[in-house]
Amino acid sequence: MAVLIAASAASVYPQGTSTDTGQQLFDSFCSACHQYDDQGMGEAPPLEGAPWVTGPAERLIRIILHGVSGRIEIDGKVYDREMPGFGRVLSDRETASLASYVRKRFAQVTTPVTPGEVKRVREEHAQRTTYWPADELLEIR
Repeated sequence: MAVLIAASAASVYPQGTSTDTGQQLFDSFCSACHQYDDQGMGEAPPLEGAPWVTGPAERLIRIILHGVSGRIEIDGKVYDREMPGFGRVLSDRETASLASYVRKRFAQVTTPVTPGEVKRVREEHAQRTTYWPADELLEIR
């Protein structure tokens, strides 16, 4: 299903790094679980001020590309779900737009993530086929 959605997203969204593109990608790929108002749905963790968003850009890039699994604690609540990665369906530019939007919207980080940063992370972990363990991602400083 994600591949079908992604195929349509790639043909509809422009290849820019604007926050408009990032918001459109968030609405298409992320909001079903994290919802538009960031209140979350079921066991999806909130993004507002979360270390997954406020921390190093590489952490969020890895999550978007490969997904995450394991225990995540935010504001004293533990979440233990899996989030799929979208690296096979999003380009470097789209991933950068999405990460930039999420960081600006939920962490007030205004420095954009660049397609070059995404490309570097993608290439470093080109052989990765599994989700990142949450505890391993927190080690990124």
